[in-house]
Amino acid sequence: MLMKIRTNWLLFFILSLTTFLHAEDKTLRIIGWEGYMDESFVKGFEAKTGYKIAATYAGSSDEMFAKIKAGGNKTYDMVTASGDLTRRLYDAGLIEPLDLNSVPNYSNLFPLFQKPAYNTFDGKPYGVSIAWGPDFLIYDASAIKEPPQSWKIFYDKKYQNKISINDYAIFLADIALWNGRKTDLFQLTQADLQKLKPHLMALRPQIRKFWTSQGELSQLFLNKEIAMAWGWAVTVAQLKKAGFPVGATIPEEGTTGWSDSWMIIKGSPHTKIAHQFMNYMLEGEPQKKLVEVSQYWPVSKAIVPLLSTQEKADYHINDMESYRNKIYFWETVKNYDEWTALWNEFRGQ
Repeated sequence: MLMKIRTNWLLFFILSLTTFLHAEDKTLRIIGWEGYMDESFVKGFEAKTGYKIAATYAGSSDEMFAKIKAGGNKTYDMVTASGDLTRRLYDAGLIEPLDLNSVPNYSNLFPLFQKPAYNTFDGKPYGVSIAWGPDFLIYDASAIKEPPQSWKIFYDKKYQNKISINDYAIFLADIALWNGRKTDLFQLTQADLQKLKPHLMALRPQIRKFWTSQGELSQLFLNKEIAMAWGWAVTVAQLKKAGFPVGATIPEEGTTGWSDSWMIIKGSPHTKIAHQFMNYMLEGEPQKKLVEVSQYWPVSKAIVPLLSTQEKADYHINDMESYRNKIYFWETVKNYDEWTALWNEFRGQ
């Protein structure tokens, strides 16, 4: 009898453990940028499929790369990678190719985002585009009445210790752009970096803080600690929602920008769920909710019938290609160690 009870308990334990593991298997773990796993559209996917989304947010591509390299598929299933990170992940063997037959809504992508160079390697698709956009000069409109005409306003002594920029070495491309370079912004050699160094170091006294998250940057504005920043539309959206008098502009030198992609971590046990989630995010409603939360530019044609005339103009739906051609999009930097060394010297100054 005692043996039978023990056997029953053992069977109960095994069934419970199996149930627990099965429940764990239904969670898709994503590391990425803020705004891309918002509950306003994630809950729709969870309700539709029964799967769960577990989000980890990162403040830079460097942080994503380091965490994926450390945790791999034991910690993450997907990443929202910008164009500067995609090839780094591919070269490091950290991502795997997609099965586009499992993403039928891929055909909804605008032509510009069908197998673009930033997420297609050796002829194979490794990513599905999420959104895109420019890097803005964001400003406190109560302190700066007119949109700044040049990024060089960051150097104005009047704004010393009142500027915030992202803590990320890719910013060196912006310094090059502000100083007249128009080609190969992401291929700066060691000689190029040394020429830029005086312009970079001159900016250091102006920096109040290097922001690492959208929430942190918004709070710097709300606390009146800064007057201007280099940042993204999601911060503008957050500040507008908070009633803050925010402005955002692209100065005369032009600007850098980014295109982001969903990518699957190599060896993920949840590739089926990942493909389903990517497919879901190319439907009209989720795409619209994503751009409403982030204020980023959409990638799916399915959103078009859901936009007003003004929204189509705001997102450059009808002049997408010409508008994109004005932006210098992030690319993987080959000599990134040299960029990082200069960036660290700048930060520590």
